[in-house]
Amino acid sequence: RYLKDHPDHVPTLIRYACNLISLAQYSAAKAALDHAQPITPKKRLPLVIAQRGHLLEVQGDFTGAEELFMQAHELEPDYASYLIYAGSVAFRKGDIGRAEALARKATGCSDGCIEEAWFNLGGYLLSPQRYSEAADCYPRALVIDPNYEIARKRLADVELILNDNG
Repeated sequence: RYLKDHPDHVPTLIRYACNLISLAQYSAAKAALDHAQPITPKKRLPLVIAQRGHLLEVQGDFTGAEELFMQAHELEPDYASYLIYAGSVAFRKGDIGRAEALARKATGCSDGCIEEAWFNLGGYLLSPQRYSEAADCYPRALVIDPNYEIARKRLADVELILNDNG
């Protein structure tokens, strides 16, 4: 309804596209992003580009999604979330080394969900059974967010594996 009266309100267009993606209304989401992108201030452009990445991700185009997340990262290089998204799709397409590298890079950013970068890095290290390295990641996530319960549970699981492997 708000968009009817304010068709060029970029934050609403982005949220609308996100909602449309969650409803599998991909053509309408693309149209909303197509409308938003040329009127988006340069400072906010990474948000539109990342949303396009999410659209491609749910459509199964992991390579295209990763490219868009990296474009968003280039425009906002200190923000970890775009690297986290890129790492996630790299992992989904089976490129564990790339996912690990992107997560490591994200842990060095100054803004965004750094705790999630550490958590994801731990997960990417679990895949090739690098348990000791993975175990080092979860405490770092917990230092940033002591209430990050899934990181606490994952750390306990990894510690069990390390104790069993003695």
